[in-house]
Amino acid sequence: MDAEDVREVNCGALECGYESQWALMNDLFAWLDLRLYLFYKQHQWLGPKNEMRNMLGLVVSREEFEYNLTKAAQQGLWAKLEPEDAAQLEATEGVVRLRLERTTEDFPLLQLCRRCELDVFQCSCVALAYGAALDQKYEKLLAYLQDDITKKHPLVSLAVQLFLPPRHTVEEYRARFYCQDRFTDLFDSERLAEGELVLRQTVLNFLSTGTMPPYPGVYLFDGATETPDGELLIDQELARQLDTAVQSREPWIVCLHGEGGSGKRFQIQHLMRRQGRRCVFADLDTDDPEARVREAALAAHLTEASLCCYHLNRTDQEGQLIPLPERLLQTILGLDVRENGLFLLSRLPIRSQMNRLVVDLEVPPTTESERILLFRAYLGNVALEDGLTAEELAAKFRFVPRQIRLACEQAVGLSRLDGTGHISSRLMHRCCYRQVVHKLGDLARPVRPAFTWDDVVMPEDQKKLLQHACSHIKYQHKVFYDWGFDRKVTYGRGLSILFAGVPGTGKTMCAQVIANELNMEMYKINISQIVSKYIGETEKNLQAVFTEARHSNCILFFDECDALFGKRSEVKDAHDRNANVEVAYLLQQIEEHDGVCIMATNLIGNIDAAFMRRITYVVRFPFPDATMREEIYRRTIPASAPLADDIDWAFLAETFELSGGHIKNIVLSAAFLAAQKGQPIGMSHLLRAAVDELRKNEIVVVREKLREYADLID
Repeated sequence: MDAEDVREVNCGALECGYESQWALMNDLFAWLDLRLYLFYKQHQWLGPKNEMRNMLGLVVSREEFEYNLTKAAQQGLWAKLEPEDAAQLEATEGVVRLRLERTTEDFPLLQLCRRCELDVFQCSCVALAYGAALDQKYEKLLAYLQDDITKKHPLVSLAVQLFLPPRHTVEEYRARFYCQDRFTDLFDSERLAEGELVLRQTVLNFLSTGTMPPYPGVYLFDGATETPDGELLIDQELARQLDTAVQSREPWIVCLHGEGGSGKRFQIQHLMRRQGRRCVFADLDTDDPEARVREAALAAHLTEASLCCYHLNRTDQEGQLIPLPERLLQTILGLDVRENGLFLLSRLPIRSQMNRLVVDLEVPPTTESERILLFRAYLGNVALEDGLTAEELAAKFRFVPRQIRLACEQAVGLSRLDGTGHISSRLMHRCCYRQVVHKLGDLARPVRPAFTWDDVVMPEDQKKLLQHACSHIKYQHKVFYDWGFDRKVTYGRGLSILFAGVPGTGKTMCAQVIANELNMEMYKINISQIVSKYIGETEKNLQAVFTEARHSNCILFFDECDALFGKRSEVKDAHDRNANVEVAYLLQQIEEHDGVCIMATNLIGNIDAAFMRRITYVVRFPFPDATMREEIYRRTIPASAPLADDIDWAFLAETFELSGGHIKNIVLSAAFLAAQKGQPIGMSHLLRAAVDELRKNEIVVVREKLREYADLID
């Protein structure tokens, strides 16, 4: 085989450049084949009759040993070529060089070489590795030339010998692969450490498509051709600051911090859209964030895009945010982003010294007015029923933009699925609570509201006071923002209600009625899980309760609250001091809490006087009179329950002076007695249940008190 037998480059189109990358690759394949052939001429030493030529790399023969012992040290290909071979190679390279000078199209291979600032040797190494990835014929060729059947990818040693410029040493160019720069970043680091030149998958994707297809954890957003998924409705001032920050000609870093779901990536996407720029987004919530950020940085280099790293903070076992590790931060800061810039998105501010222009910005928490705007925008033209308004939703749910969007999209989708075309209050609230993630279940117990205003039997004044308390949430936006009270009342905007009354008067039931009226979830605080004998633990648990309540937008219900809200006493020892500290801390939390908090007590006299100022409404539950007790009897029995005609409701109400809780027990017990005998609920069942309820409380009922109904007991 002679050099003339190797296919040649296309010399028939010297007057024009390459019209496609494939046309360029055809000539590069011909140029590469010629170099490999010329290297093969110097490498062909075994001879065609050698019986072990197929065992190359697996067995070392005597002939191979003698050859390696006598051959000179490694040299570049140019140093070994005959004059005619050198002239042919120079002519081939001249054709390629001339056509490249006349090429007007910017192919991915040319973009890569220019953006990574590669010299001729480095471009040749990339062409060799890319050719080996495209055409499988090179696997056997390379295995032969490298004396190892298992080495099917080009080795660093082979690349240096193939492309070593004249008057340079092998050691000088092998050292180029030992440093980490834009050139070596193009190759798989593990394979490069083993001496193999294998292009990263990101590089192969770019060379084949000219862009970067998304893969897990990394994606490219092109502001020139893509549009963010939604309009930028809020935080216009932050958008202006970002526009100003990226105008700097110096290498810059923008640190943007805010709550999860507050729209940090959304802001960057809109920034790229306004500027017509590209940005590579890298999710660092992975087991190996350093490897991912390097991969994303390479993609940013290739596409001339900015780099945006997000999810920089993780959480510990207790759910607390962990600051960005210093080692990872230094890895990110060591990236060569140059004029394209770097965005760091985190939930906590980044506290570290940086040697580049740093712009530290915060995505502020959404205001109620902004939440109203978002609810209206994402709900669109879908009608809201049951008097539900965007103002009420914004007051109840202090959501970040992502939560609002997901809740609205889900509610709209379910309404269309039902075919109603409108959204009920209960559906909207259910979708909102699906966006809530909290840990209240560790310190409290969820209470499913089962009562409505129709179940409440109490004096009209107290009932109106409860309804007035509900309006505190429904009309919060109108009072604070439309009427300007937000400038006068800067804290203590939450709703706190104290229910006071003897046991069984309906305090827990009314708490459920309020939760039902407001369509809010309610959690009953487990006092035993809150109070601790260890110093500081009670305050820590209380802080966790109120923090999670803000996240969950739910009602906190403290039953038997005098155990927590007791009066402060004179300090006589350390126990008194710690108890007073707990009460003082609870006072502070109640005043700062901007949600709904309901407290119930049987002994209002034990409540510390300082709490009364911080409580919005105090509702006293009186012991029911005969008229109220009769009404409670009637309302406690369901409409579907069978009733006998002999029930004397007035007699039951006047004879047994009991609270609503006892009446509920009587009615339920009578129902089971009637069911046992296969009869409708009658007077005898109710009397028997009433007598048993009184006996349970050590009260004896004499026959004379039952008058004409005494025989029914027998």
